[in-house]
Amino acid sequence: MLRFVAYYVGANLDVALAYRAAFAAKVFAFVVSDAMWVAFWWLYFERFPSVEGYGFRQVVIVWAIAATAFGMFGGVAAGATTIATRVARGELDFYLVLPKAPLLHLVVSRMDPGGFGDALFGIVTFAALARPSLEEAAAFTVLAVLATVIITAYIVAVQSLAFWTGRAETIADQALFGLITFATYPERLFGGPVKIVLFTLVPAGFVSYVPVRLVQEWDWTLAGALSTVAVGATLASSAMFRLGLRRYQSGSALSMRG
Repeated sequence: MLRFVAYYVGANLDVALAYRAAFAAKVFAFVVSDAMWVAFWWLYFERFPSVEGYGFRQVVIVWAIAATAFGMFGGVAAGATTIATRVARGELDFYLVLPKAPLLHLVVSRMDPGGFGDALFGIVTFAALARPSLEEAAAFTVLAVLATVIITAYIVAVQSLAFWTGRAETIADQALFGLITFATYPERLFGGPVKIVLFTLVPAGFVSYVPVRLVQEWDWTLAGALSTVAVGATLASSAMFRLGLRRYQSGSALSMRG
């Protein structure tokens, strides 16, 4: 499977690099956008020592993990963001006759070049501003991958709502935007019911908050729980897609549009 994914990523990258100027411009734009937010936090901490117990280093780690994970999602699995549109238009038939699983094909079929800008920013920022130890750097690498898996599973699940609603693009876009927003702010800004939501309906807690804790202080039990969440989310979203696919196969493209 890894070879299959690597082949798709390579092919998508070749296509993106056919327009090198556009590719470079989009990567640069994402880097600049991320850097502006970090600059904002730097200016904030120049005046105030902390925000709810978070210092500048903690905020840098939040942004580094989130940017790297969302960047890897965009660079490898951006096809997940097209599921709702393809379902509504009845465009899944092409993937249903391919030898590999339809969902895997869909997920890796598209690349967002800007994702490379996010990932590059996250890695460089973590190395330059957080100044991690070797153990923290190793933890960061593993946790960014787990966060990417959880993001992908979440987007697949939300996009798969289209099998039942017919049109889910707006909901899916808002869900992705909400996840990005909450995952890039310090955990302690949220409490009560909101925090429960961020560890359930919108998994920002597993994408950002738990990884930040683990980078700063590794805990095997918590790391195991995060890994379990990543595997469970992947299995659940895959099952949801397969269940929806039965509905898609039993209906026509015209009925799906309606």
